[in-house]
Amino acid sequence: MTLCELCRSIPLGDLPPFPNGKIHFRLGRHEILFEINNEDDRSPRDALGVPHHPNLDSLREASAAGCELCYIIETQVNGLISDIEIQEMIWHKSVSSKPHFDLWLTRRLEGDGFIVLTPDNTNSWLAPSATARHTVLVLADPLATVFRGRLPRDTLDTAACHRFASWIVDCNNQHPSCATAPKPLPTRLIDVGSEASGDLVKLVEFNGETRGHYVTLSYCWGGDSTSATTRSNVKSKKEGICLRDLPQTFQDTIRMTRALDIQYLWIDRLCIYQDDSEDWERESSNMGSIYANAYLCISATWAASSTEGLVPPRNARPSVRLPHASNNSRGYIEACLLPVFPEMYKRDLLEFKDEALSQRGWTFQERLFSRRNLLFVRDKVYFGCGTSFISEDGIELIDVLKADHTNQPPHRLITDQRIDDGPVPPENVRAHWHELVTLYSLCKLTYPADKLPAISGIAQEYGKVLGDTYVAGLWEGSLVQGLSWQSSEECTAVSEYRAPSWSWASVDGPLCMCSVTTEPIASVMGLHIEVDGKNPYGRVKSGWIKIEAPLVPLVLSGDNSLLMFGCIGLKTSDEEENCLTGRFDTINSQFDDPAETIRAMKLFGLVITDFSLTPEEPFYFSLLVTPTGDDLGVLKRVGWTLGRESDYGPLDLRALRSIVTLV
Repeated sequence: MTLCELCRSIPLGDLPPFPNGKIHFRLGRHEILFEINNEDDRSPRDALGVPHHPNLDSLREASAAGCELCYIIETQVNGLISDIEIQEMIWHKSVSSKPHFDLWLTRRLEGDGFIVLTPDNTNSWLAPSATARHTVLVLADPLATVFRGRLPRDTLDTAACHRFASWIVDCNNQHPSCATAPKPLPTRLIDVGSEASGDLVKLVEFNGETRGHYVTLSYCWGGDSTSATTRSNVKSKKEGICLRDLPQTFQDTIRMTRALDIQYLWIDRLCIYQDDSEDWERESSNMGSIYANAYLCISATWAASSTEGLVPPRNARPSVRLPHASNNSRGYIEACLLPVFPEMYKRDLLEFKDEALSQRGWTFQERLFSRRNLLFVRDKVYFGCGTSFISEDGIELIDVLKADHTNQPPHRLITDQRIDDGPVPPENVRAHWHELVTLYSLCKLTYPADKLPAISGIAQEYGKVLGDTYVAGLWEGSLVQGLSWQSSEECTAVSEYRAPSWSWASVDGPLCMCSVTTEPIASVMGLHIEVDGKNPYGRVKSGWIKIEAPLVPLVLSGDNSLLMFGCIGLKTSDEEENCLTGRFDTINSQFDDPAETIRAMKLFGLVITDFSLTPEEPFYFSLLVTPTGDDLGVLKRVGWTLGRESDYGPLDLRALRSIVTLV
């Protein structure tokens, strides 16, 4: 190991905190290089942190002399310089914001590690009245006993299992609100035994009265359906299941459960009869309580299939050993480059948007309900509970869930009825539901018919708090506002009936459930929902709403300027100049459907809510509807429109109120 004098003398245990500031943008292609700016703190400073190399020449000289840490820093500096040169070549002008490359060291934003910063040449942090800007890269310093972090590995060996298990033990001992008493056990569980049990586990059944601790698994099935429990093989599974016959993710989870010293494990494929629709409906409707009552949920977040295991193959990051002394002990810390992006944007850190599991419909509610979650992500392992969120490499966020209500598990936000230790107003609960549906719409399902069942557990919890009736994904008490969902250009139709056209569950793809306060213009005169099965929050056979609202005939405007935004223009008549902005739910702007079919549609705007932000002029949201047949009183939703009162021309909307049935 070779280090320059500056790197040997870094006070790893006594670095100043990272400066206050807002993230400005990511620099070039680099996930570890960011620009920050602090518009609130313009006071002069003598130093930003602990001084490192004073300029680029000094850094390169130390790197050339063999300093391993300076070499790592220099590689990132060279990448940044290359990006600046490319930008200047593309834009044919000099980039105004260039780093000085006098380097300073501060503590990492969250957890173990340190950060290298440099001011730029436009608004130096030294200037008394300028906006502070700095180029940032992050290095973590794991492996010393005084630091929590460790370099992520690509094996789930005994040492790793016991280390992850220690996080849960610490949670039990340090977080009174997280520790759970034994809960009612689900109908079926896997008895994992112990290491002494070897390669054999077994399926066991309970009567609903037994209490205990158990672990759940959240994972992607992928194309693999082997090892599924059916009526025909349940007897043999009760006698014993050989580990080698299970997919790798199941094997790894059993090993992890044994390391936790927990006897039971719940995996849907093994604990629900996959060939019995009644058993599936009954058990799937209890998903919320199964995950909420679990001692821990283990999530194979990165893996697209159960055959891939909990831990992915990982490319080793370049690292260097740094000397460190703490009290009477001396040792070394292993430092490597880490991306700063997750720490800068904590919500992205919590959501894992790019991971396979985060994109699946059923696992959406599994994570929300889980009180504690051990997440195996592509680059590292995380543990989250109601109090903290930590990572394998040293990140530690305290009370992060209290700062982000969207990521609050329903048992924290709803069952306990507290946000900042106060009761949750119903309008906040509904707004939170709308935001969850918006996020859920991004998820994919293997079986499209599962759209409502896969979120039914969450709906049950919201129903308990609201005391409201669930209506195919909406709530009867705020039905008009719930109808105001906005489809995107990516939405597609489903081949089989799944929900009424007015429900967001009738389409696939990203949509937005509006959380803005709106004033209802429409009045609900009656409604009916026929569920498919015994779960009132599950599949739907049919449904209708009788509604009174202004019904305005509309025609396509022929204005193609909106197509680039995925929208269409609509008018109340061919002679009218003003134009409403709208979108078909499942007809995209490329008009894959025949043009003559679209032109032949009888279109109406059913004005249902007032979105006005100011009292000067109303701003209306309308459902774009068309008759289902010859009866103009029975309509189906095909899209939506937004427009000012003046966009409707001289029409008196109040005089156009009609009673229609939406199906």
